Amino acid sequence: MQFKPIRELGDKRGMRRLLWIGLIVCLSTSTGCMVMDELDAAAAKMPVRTKSDAADKDEAVASTTGATAKENPLLQKSKRWWKRATSLEARGLDASIVSCRLPGGTQFMSRNNCLSRGGDPQSVSG
Repeated sequence: MQFKPIRELGDKRGMRRLLWIGLIVCLSTSTGCMVMDELDAAAAKMPVRTKSDAADKDEAVASTTGATAKENPLLQKSKRWWKRATSLEARGLDASIVSCRLPGGTQFMSRNNCLSRGGDPQSVSG
């Protein structure tokens, strides 16, 4: 019967293993803290913008140029156009395109396609 020898205190394999485990634990926890510190520092440097800041900036620009929406009819016309714009192209409505009421909802298509699908064509030109 043979007995396995007991490890001695000077066993280098166990000490190396313990050193590696300690090193991995230290590095894994320290890098996470550094990343969070960097994110916090970057967030503190970022400017905070609110709607009131944007409104103040717009008022300052309007006061320096001397033009506001009430004074400038071209600006008013431009804002109205952008509110109702559906595409960037400046072309008129095609008379052959109609609003077609179908059983599943309303779609836009040519008058002939609407009739062939059994829909009720409505004119979209206004």
